[in-house]
This record gives sequence, C-alpha cells and structure tokens, in this order.
Amino acid sequence: MEGLRLLVRMAALPLLAEGMTRWTEGDSTPTSRLLEDAIPLGVSRALRQAGVEPARTDRQEAATPPVVDLGRDVVISFPWNSDRLARLLEWLAAEEWRFDPINHHVYRYAPLGVAVFFNGLHSGAVGILKGEGQVPAHQVDLSPLYEAGFRVEWRAARRGLLGGVGEAVPHAVFGGVAEPMPEGPALLLALGEVLHRHGICL
Repeated sequence: MEGLRLLVRMAALPLLAEGMTRWTEGDSTPTSRLLEDAIPLGVSRALRQAGVEPARTDRQEAATPPVVDLGRDVVISFPWNSDRLARLLEWLAAEEWRFDPINHHVYRYAPLGVAVFFNGLHSGAVGILKGEGQVPAHQVDLSPLYEAGFRVEWRAARRGLLGGVGEAVPHAVFGGVAEPMPEGPALLLALGEVLHRHGICL
C-alpha cells in the first residue's frame, strides 16, 4: 500500500509544484484547482446529463470525518498573493501551525487519498511547507464517475490546420465524448480509476 501512496504522490508532484509556485508568476487571481474542475466542459456536461457526479460528504455531516495530515498526506494548495504568503511564512516560522475551523477547508478525494485546500490557501500552503498540522476534511468520492464509465485516455491530438497528428495527450472520456485535459489532474484521475477498478482506497 505504501508503494501505491508513493505512486500517487509522484503523480501529484506537477500539481503541487504548480500550486506552490503560481504566485511567483504574478497571477493574483484567487483560485483553488479542484480535481473535478479539470474535467473539460463537454465531458462534465455529459456526466451531469447522465446524473453522474462525485459523492460529497461535508465534514460537519460525517460521524468521523477523514483527517488530513499536512506532514504525511498528499495535500495541494494554490496560494495566489505573494505579500500575504510572505507575511504568513514569517509569522508561522516561529509558531506552531494550527487548524482554524472557519478558515481551513480541504477536500479529500477517494480513492486517491489526495487532498486540496479550497479555503485558507495561503496558511494551508504554509502548513504544507512546514509539514505540520491536521485538518478534518470534506470527503469527495470519485467512484460514481468511474462506475458510470468516466476514464482518462492518452490519445494522439490533432495539430495545425492540416490536421496532422501530434503526440499523445490526456483526454477525459465519457460515453462518446472525449476532450483533452491538463496532464497534472489527468494523471491523478487516471490513477483513481485504476485504484477504483481494483477496489483500493488510499
């Protein structure tokens, strides 16, 4: 099981790196890039029309919500303001990182065991960098998507006006709809499908 967790961590590294360095590019737009948001519009629409969506459990509704350990689990955050991040890094350098139930909200994705901050992005990023702190999570189970036939395939992409075929790129696929998608989340969603198929939940 530890080998699978390591594989998921390696697949998550491009997204983790993007999240932790995005603020250096001067992009000051608040965002949290959730895995399901990476599914292209046409495929998302086809899933909704089929009545398929991830199963969500709010942490307040769960008898025992999953707890994400920022020092052990794969956790991603997308801080966007360099000044804010610098202030938090300076302040928290000498302080213990603490969970704030109002500010810190995390989605934990089953079956992957990957978590993504969707609120408290800056202090969440500091907790990840410090490798300390625990956050009760809202659970998002991707299993209904996989059970309905959603998958990720690497297909050759058309290139240029002449329609030549380029290198293989990830495509989200559902029914007869297939659309290209970013590689970072595609790797994780593809791994999620493999884990689901084998009945494994990390």
